[in-house]
Amino acid sequence: MMKNRYLLVQLCISFLSSYFIVTTFFSGETKFDELALGTETVTYLAVDAQGNAIHLQKTDLMESDGFVKAWKARGSKPVTLFLGNSQTHSINQQKENEVNYVELLHKSRLNLGTDIMCISIPNAGLQEFYLIYDYWKKILPIKYLIVPIFMDDMREDGIRDYYFADLITGKYQISDTSILISKKINRELQTFWRAQQQVVQTNDVHTKEVVTFQELSESFLNRNLERYQVWANRPNLRGEFFNWLYKLRNSVFGIKASTIRRMIPQRYNDNMEALRAIVKASTSEGKKVIVYIPPIRYDVKLPYDSIQYTTFKKEIQTLADGFQDKMVVYKNFESIIPGELWGYKAATNLDAKREIDYMHFKFKGHQILADSLSKALDQAN
Repeated sequence: MMKNRYLLVQLCISFLSSYFIVTTFFSGETKFDELALGTETVTYLAVDAQGNAIHLQKTDLMESDGFVKAWKARGSKPVTLFLGNSQTHSINQQKENEVNYVELLHKSRLNLGTDIMCISIPNAGLQEFYLIYDYWKKILPIKYLIVPIFMDDMREDGIRDYYFADLITGKYQISDTSILISKKINRELQTFWRAQQQVVQTNDVHTKEVVTFQELSESFLNRNLERYQVWANRPNLRGEFFNWLYKLRNSVFGIKASTIRRMIPQRYNDNMEALRAIVKASTSEGKKVIVYIPPIRYDVKLPYDSIQYTTFKKEIQTLADGFQDKMVVYKNFESIIPGELWGYKAATNLDAKREIDYMHFKFKGHQILADSLSKALDQAN
């Protein structure tokens, strides 16, 4: 009898402890695609004068249709397509009526022959840029392509299914398979197809099976606990838990935003190959390309190995200089935005509340970058 009571006490303590941890540390309100931005920086997607989207984050069918319809309504002009990451779609300490550089450029260059539009996704690597370009060039008459080359994003690898769901559903493939990076991306897309197909087949099988005790119990819990916030938050719990583990790892090893980020050779090479594929495809089709080193917070020590960073910039410039007739314009904007126009980001470890943000700046920074890019577009004409 005493043993049963002891087990019951253990169970109650475990339940209460779990409830306290979940409600205290895991809010269930985290937006994981904005996790690194911090509370001072917000996502902003550019719109035209009528409020229609000129800026997307993923190939969602409904949003993409509206994107194209609005372009047609504006006159179906040739397009200046911007690619980007969170620097493009984020504003630090945003105030009313403040917009990003894409919208500033769209409005200021509306009567200069092209329609400025943008696709940007968080932490986008060059392999994802290549897929974005390959898809959208078949839909929009791109005249200029603007590609920021972040050294951070040269550490990224592959394609994320979340941002390309409609391409996966439609079994999209890059047509030019003469280069290895196209084959790599196509293999990844095929892997997502198979996974998606397996889910559909599994769901079809389940509809034909007799309901199991597990399914009955899950249905019972869903019906009776759905009114409680903790139960409703359970889909987010896993993500927040892994984010906590990520911060714990960084705390143990002393990793923070200013820690030197060294290149991963294979990923770097794959991203460089993707960049070469973008530039080669664009110029061979008569499109002009502007590649630029984006702004970074330059009044503090950079989180890069100085030799690697210098080599990286030289390699991008050499690639651009290899094309004649101004088909590829190279610009270095790394130091154009003063330190006071930058913000802070959410901490990457458990020891701090916030850290220096090397990526996101205030509205005045967007104005400076818009002016610099406008001059680069004039030079490309």
